Amino acid sequence: MAPHTYKPPVDALLHYGECQGFSPKDWPNYVQELSLTADHVPALIQMAQDEQLWAFFESDYEREVEFQAAGIDPDEALWAPIHAWRSLGQLQAAEAIAPLAEVLQRYDFDWCWEEIPQVFGLIGEAAIAPLEELLATKISYNTKIFLVGGFGRIAETFPELRDRCVEALTRQLSQYKHHHRSVNGALVTELFKLKATEPESLAAMEAAYSAKKVDEMFVGSWPRVQVDLGLRQESDFTAEELAIHYTPQQEEMMANIKASLEQPPLPPSQRLPKKLGAYGLEKPPEFKDIAAQRGSKKLPEKSGFGGGAASGSKKRAKKKK
Repeated sequence: MAPHTYKPPVDALLHYGECQGFSPKDWPNYVQELSLTADHVPALIQMAQDEQLWAFFESDYEREVEFQAAGIDPDEALWAPIHAWRSLGQLQAAEAIAPLAEVLQRYDFDWCWEEIPQVFGLIGEAAIAPLEELLATKISYNTKIFLVGGFGRIAETFPELRDRCVEALTRQLSQYKHHHRSVNGALVTELFKLKATEPESLAAMEAAYSAKKVDEMFVGSWPRVQVDLGLRQESDFTAEELAIHYTPQQEEMMANIKASLEQPPLPPSQRLPKKLGAYGLEKPPEFKDIAAQRGSKKLPEKSGFGGGAASGSKKRAKKKK
């Protein structure tokens, strides 16, 4: 199968090169530089989903020769899907929301986790209804967590839409019985960040927590949330009520992490070469941060799925976290 053909100006994104930064303020103005319009949205959606380009991103260079014969450098083209979704955000293309949700579901990369919710934020008001509709579908709960993050990014980008986003998040949390506890944890997190003290939002949060349908690793227990929102005092609760309540599986995970951190380092003669070790390091970078949360009253702001931005990826190295 030959590489997909893209016409100007969209084809320029195949040669745009390595992406820099996760924040929209750091993105090039693709619309202005390339004179992109709504007419280019279908091609940009195709590029964002292009399996041939994602294969290069996953370090699969089996079809390298075919692309080179077409005048396309795979080491440049692998970044094209990211340039494409950034362009879709700048064009405020609401029709890209469902296709980008599919990208989130299919590709497990930092770039997807960090940037696609921000694309939803750029799209703004037109993204609210489609995001709610997607939360009612059977896509994976991990994908839904990042869709929920889109509401927070919309409110950050368009403060005048804050109330609309709170209403949408509250409606979804009121359906807590139909969501995975981690999705409910993400919903509470976004309401917390938006300081949603409206009666309807508080009632939805309390009901979800009372039903034990909220993953407390996201933002803490219900007493802790009330204290941090300024609604109650710490003295109103016991230390046990304020602490995070882990599931048995989470307790086991935390115990394993703690045991791993407490092991003495291996002597140099027994260590794996860095290129063979996980992440190229002696320990995965997040473990220390996660272990520090055990028994804590509140999780750090960057905890949870997709926390932290990866550093620039090396040529032909996997971009997966």
